[in-house]
Amino acid sequence: MKDALQTILDHPEFPRGKCWEEVQVDADKTILREGEASRDLYLIIQGVVRVNMSVDVGPGKHLESGITEMTHGETFGELNLFGIADRIASVVTLSTTQLIRINGAALTDFMDRHPELGYPVLRDYLIKHAGMLREAKERISALYADKLMHE
Repeated sequence: MKDALQTILDHPEFPRGKCWEEVQVDADKTILREGEASRDLYLIIQGVVRVNMSVDVGPGKHLESGITEMTHGETFGELNLFGIADRIASVVTLSTTQLIRINGAALTDFMDRHPELGYPVLRDYLIKHAGMLREAKERISALYADKLMHE
């Protein structure tokens, strides 16, 4: 995934400072907050982040559920690439983390103008998210089966 996206980041029509920037985020800082609306997406250069979702466990009670950890070469935030919607999860740094923050609107405009460069990025995202959906289905099935066994 990093190679297809890196091709766009290196393209002269997708300039640093206008379409993307490199940022450093200290440990234990929230990069994306569940429920906020934004279109930025991120490529991890160095460091580790955790993806968390808030889970309601009772009236007025919530837990932060760690879904996965991500590191060098992985991306997050791409679900909002084609429109602003509420973020479905929060992303928190576990260490000092170097990121490339990409303007989602600029990226989709670029991919519309250069579909030969945009297609590999979209293909990589579809492969990534298909795997995540399969894993989520397996987890949900296991939780449901466990619940049935204990009823």
